[in-house]
Amino acid sequence: MIKDDELSIKLMESQLLFNKSINERVIDFINMGKSRNDSLFIELCFCILTANTSADMGIKTQRTIGNGFIEYDQEKLSEELKKAKYRFYNKRADYIVNARHVRKNIKKMMKTMDHFSLREYLVNNIKGIGYKEASHFLRNIGIFDFAILDKHIMQLLKDYGYIDNMKLNTRSDYLEKEGIFNEIAESYNMRPGILDLYLWQIATGKILK
Repeated sequence: MIKDDELSIKLMESQLLFNKSINERVIDFINMGKSRNDSLFIELCFCILTANTSADMGIKTQRTIGNGFIEYDQEKLSEELKKAKYRFYNKRADYIVNARHVRKNIKKMMKTMDHFSLREYLVNNIKGIGYKEASHFLRNIGIFDFAILDKHIMQLLKDYGYIDNMKLNTRSDYLEKEGIFNEIAESYNMRPGILDLYLWQIATGKILK
């Protein structure tokens, strides 16, 4: 993988300016991975919420709902999501309630499944979770094998000539683009989920989760 000189400069600048902040966020993710099942499930719900909406809205909604992701029935959860001004309140309430079957088993799955098998399980068994959302969840619990190929990262890869298009319509589309990202990460001697944080900062000016 040939490095783009301009991207290399921007990455170096980001590392100089934001290395401490990003390292702190990485530690936050590792600590989240040590949490109890309920906290991990609430983080999974956050990742369900971020599909087709902003990370800022997902964070705001997660803080508002809290343990309601576990405790509310579907009707109540939908009402509370609507109050929080979350756009897809009915559909996401359905997804979250249907995801509760994994709540008590997340830590066990983390210990007994390799990371790629765990991601496949999440994608295939939880409504509202695709490769992007599953990768997002795993990164947020301290598993840095995967980047989160959202629109910001995809646009950056396209702008710097690493990809020709931003299509992620199929599994093969996603895995193809992910393979390119992983080659970039390897060229910078960085884990994909950590390079993702730097590139997201470059693309958006923010360091979120």
